[in-house]
Amino acid sequence: MILTDRQRVEILLPAQIMLGVLIAGVPEDQQAGPEFAECQRHLLDAAKEPVADLLPGQQRKILNRVTRVHREVSAPFTPEGSEVSKFGLIAFYWIKALVDCEFFIFAAGSSIDRAIELFIPAIEHAAQIEAVDRSAQKQARRMIGHFQRLGFYRGVVA
Repeated sequence: MILTDRQRVEILLPAQIMLGVLIAGVPEDQQAGPEFAECQRHLLDAAKEPVADLLPGQQRKILNRVTRVHREVSAPFTPEGSEVSKFGLIAFYWIKALVDCEFFIFAAGSSIDRAIELFIPAIEHAAQIEAVDRSAQKQARRMIGHFQRLGFYRGVVA
């Protein structure tokens, strides 16, 4: 199956956004830990898969587009000094909506599946705060709307 550039971007965005949350949310002195390294490795592997069949120039083009979309969509949810775990929870609910609508089906044991398994415990403390959890669910719906205005994840509803 040949993927369009848009499909490649859609596939890459969950790994890219989770990686951003991981790096921004884990203090530098803890980034040497085995769980951080394992999650980061899985996310990097997941980010390579959708562009592995492309030439280096084409890969750069797709990865640059992913970076632009990631920055644009996450900017309203990550103001200076904001709590990274809340954005991690927003990202979780966004990814959950993608899976619930069967836009994505992550194969058990795949790189992204393993990364999500490591990612969830890192943000679950934020979900314990009812107001933060409710807000994250609302913000995830806003984020999906933003993606859709940019032409991504058509048909996904939260």
